Amino acid sequence: MTLDENTQKKGIRTLHILLIISFVYTGMWALCHFMLGLTGPETRQTMLEVYQSMAEQNESFSAYAIFCEKLFAVPQWYFLICGLLDAVSFGGLMLMWRLRKNGFHCYTLAKLLLMLMPLLFLDRSYVGFGDMMMAALFIAYYFFLMKSLGAFGGTPTTQPDTSSPSDTPKDGE
Repeated sequence: MTLDENTQKKGIRTLHILLIISFVYTGMWALCHFMLGLTGPETRQTMLEVYQSMAEQNESFSAYAIFCEKLFAVPQWYFLICGLLDAVSFGGLMLMWRLRKNGFHCYTLAKLLLMLMPLLFLDRSYVGFGDMMMAALFIAYYFFLMKSLGAFGGTPTTQPDTSSPSDTPKDGE
């Protein structure tokens, strides 16, 4: 195995490790968003009442009650759209596993739309700037890693140019 093949394998291994982390994170959020989007108003009201009664009995649960009040004030369609975008992001991750550039584009578009969702439809207090920074870092890292592995076309940047000077056309040919 040459040095370039070894570098290529390390790049793919790094990509796969990062993708596994993203599979877990994105899959968890898709499940959470779909569950919150599919819970009926009765279930939401029951959960809110449980947390409020727990907060009355123990002061440490008051933060949960406040969180549930804010969470259940968000319309259900918002969570369903976020769940759908998470599913698109998950599909993009699956395509990136196979070094498909369309996977990167699906993942990036879905993540960017997920970043915009709270800004467009919710109060500014719901915006998670830490989540936005992590998503931006993952997108940038995926871009550079996929580019170095040659997923966007051309040859991988980790491999040297193998064309010899005799292969290049001369002037006038």
